Amino acid sequence: MRKIFLAFPGWEVQLKSKISKINDFEFWNLNKIKKDEFIDLIQKKIKPLNKNVRRDYYHFGDPEKFCISYKNSNWGMLLPDYNDGFDGNKRDSFLLIELFSGLPLSIMFTVGRGGIFIKKYNITELEKASWRKEDIKFRNKKFINFYNKLYPIVTNTDWHADKVLKWSREEWRLCIAFLQFEELFKYFRTKYPMRWQSECSDIVSLYEILLSRKKNDNGAYKIIQRIEILLGSFYRKEMPTIKKELKKFYNFRNDFVHGSYFDHLKKETKSYPDDESMAQMPSVDFRFLERQFNIVRKVFVVYLFLIKKFKHKKIQKYKNKSISEIITDGIMDVKIRTLIQKYSEEILKLSI
Repeated sequence: MRKIFLAFPGWEVQLKSKISKINDFEFWNLNKIKKDEFIDLIQKKIKPLNKNVRRDYYHFGDPEKFCISYKNSNWGMLLPDYNDGFDGNKRDSFLLIELFSGLPLSIMFTVGRGGIFIKKYNITELEKASWRKEDIKFRNKKFINFYNKLYPIVTNTDWHADKVLKWSREEWRLCIAFLQFEELFKYFRTKYPMRWQSECSDIVSLYEILLSRKKNDNGAYKIIQRIEILLGSFYRKEMPTIKKELKKFYNFRNDFVHGSYFDHLKKETKSYPDDESMAQMPSVDFRFLERQFNIVRKVFVVYLFLIKKFKHKKIQKYKNKSISEIITDGIMDVKIRTLIQKYSEEILKLSI
């Protein structure tokens, strides 16, 4: 089986041994493996494509930058690579890592059949401190099952000039949805009181990309109704609160895109109690935003799993329907709704 390796920064790696293995997945504590030892070990796990790769193992031939990158890396994952491309596709694996955990982990370097590719080499102590004990989240069978269940769906969703001309409407939808999801991580550690509603707008855009069947088939009521179909069974007790917050969330987004957000800023901006000549920044509930991000992430996870399930040969009658159409059918059709909820629970049990 082909493999790829992704290396990450972080503090307080909890892995006690050099390498821990669960099925076809391996977790490496790079703090305990010297650079030269790593090269020997990884070439046995991922055989270089040819003699040229073995001779010049670093993309762009920069071993000095790799030394710095390796020094700033603390742990990594050796993962199955189901992509049939020349050097696999690290993006597929990284998307699954983000979907599983909701974390914008920073990749330091990757290893595939084409050798080592350095993504990042310099990193500040503050950046490094952003990730603590993250290896714990992935060293379990939940992550492994999640990865294996969803990998076939994310494969080849990025731009390939020789393939996109054959893409269907739904393949384009999925490509754009992934781009939009990746964009959301720019807000993860950089939330600003004056711009926080742009995050609302981007999350709503992802909902509409996934759940609108056609042009003008969106709006808060329809989208929230479809989200309830996807999550309502698993989050039965929380669903009334989720729906209430989603309505509030849509109102925030509408204020932003239609201009009345500025009235909100004027109303909410107050002076300091001890100095009326100085204005405070508007107050923002950033935890509310974090909850909304996690809701859209889980909607996306369920959406991907439904692609896998409803395109299966046992459910041929849904073959020509988009997932958004199937979800909408589930509003009135109890049989379809029950099936959606069954699949939803199966995958949501595995995600963080």
